[in-house]
Amino acid sequence: MLDSDTHDSVKSQSNSLRNFFTVIFKRKKLILSVFISIVAIITIASFIIPPVYQASSKILVEREGAPEKALLFRMSLPAAGTEGFDWIKSEVEIINSYPVIAQVIKELGLDRDGAESESEETSALRFEKAVRKFRKKFNVESARNSNVIELSYESKDPEQAAEVVRRVLATYQKHRSEIFDESETYSFFEEQMKVADEKLRDLEHRLAEFKNKQEIISPEFQGEILLTKLADYEKSLTAVQTERIGKEAKLSVLMQQIENGNELNIPSTEVSNSLSHEKYIAKLRGELLDMEIKRDRLLQRFKPTYEEVVELENRIAATKKIIRNEVQQIIEQEKTAIRALKAEEQALQKSIAKINENIKKFTEKEYEFSQLSRGIDDNQEVYSMLLKQREEARISLAKLERGVKVKVISPPVVPQKPVKPRKFLNIILGIMLGAMCGLGLAFFLEYNDHSISSVEEMEKMTGLPALGSVREIKSAKVNDRT
Repeated sequence: MLDSDTHDSVKSQSNSLRNFFTVIFKRKKLILSVFISIVAIITIASFIIPPVYQASSKILVEREGAPEKALLFRMSLPAAGTEGFDWIKSEVEIINSYPVIAQVIKELGLDRDGAESESEETSALRFEKAVRKFRKKFNVESARNSNVIELSYESKDPEQAAEVVRRVLATYQKHRSEIFDESETYSFFEEQMKVADEKLRDLEHRLAEFKNKQEIISPEFQGEILLTKLADYEKSLTAVQTERIGKEAKLSVLMQQIENGNELNIPSTEVSNSLSHEKYIAKLRGELLDMEIKRDRLLQRFKPTYEEVVELENRIAATKKIIRNEVQQIIEQEKTAIRALKAEEQALQKSIAKINENIKKFTEKEYEFSQLSRGIDDNQEVYSMLLKQREEARISLAKLERGVKVKVISPPVVPQKPVKPRKFLNIILGIMLGAMCGLGLAFFLEYNDHSISSVEEMEKMTGLPALGSVREIKSAKVNDRT
């Protein structure tokens, strides 16, 4: 079964190849006529078309490092080969820009078509047409991963082609120097620096007047002094309040003992201002105790009217009176001390309030001082930035190239051989085109030809076997069919 399929496939391919050559032989005249016509037309056209010459030039655009800027602005220059060549695109755009092309067209008169007088609108349209025509003939390309740019221009006049490229190079260098002219930028930064300098001087003068008026030397030091004073006063106030509270507690105990008629005992919560009174009272109490003991012993043997008992009673009463007087003096002293402590406390509170008020005022002064200082710092930064930018503009103005050098490594020369038309290539293409068109037309006609040209086609179309065929016999004069 496999051998039968293979046989059928080979037979089908053989029939196709036979049909292909059959069509070629059948339409050979048509194929040859189309082939010869197309080749002849292309060959004649290649010799008739006027030659086109191309002049080209290569320039090396070098981006200079900026050692002056790096030294002035403390910048680190990038290592060679790390920046890439994206900046070359901007140079290509400058070369291909409208001002450069328009200037070259005007200088060489490429927009003139022989018309002597015409309206402004017509002249503008003619000039735009010349620009579009120029762009079609002019080409600018940058080599990949390189800083080399190639310019080329095509023209029927070889000398004109070379002159156009020369003019484009000259116009490009002049135009880019105008683009990167830093004279106006330098003047702008000069004016801005004057304004910033005047503002800075005004702020410094206002700050000096503020210091003299408010008697501020060092805000940080003066603020620290005020806070230290406040802490000392608050510490003293706490000590006075503590002492006052202690004395008030002692006085309250004494007054309560007097009201209750109890024996007077001076509390030990607070030390009295007069130690002699306390020692004297302690001595009197000791004597009083001895006299009371002696009196009690005498009362055990004698009557209360006994002379010695009466004397002891009188002495006991006198001693108690003295003790009460001493206690009263202690109370008066404590009251006086309390009043003094309250007065001192009030004075300290007033001092603390005054210091708080001074701190509040000083805070407002410090805020204004900080605002003036911050304004000075900000203006100093602005002034410094303007100074750097002005120096950068000055360096660029001195270079007149803004860090880019243009070197012509291949100047334009008058071309000796035309680039168009390429006769040999056109003939080769004409042969290929003629063969393709001839064969294509032949097979197209064969595809659309529905006449029967063989017995096989008739049998395939009718589905009936052929009994015989009559061959056409051609003679020199007459064709007879038998």
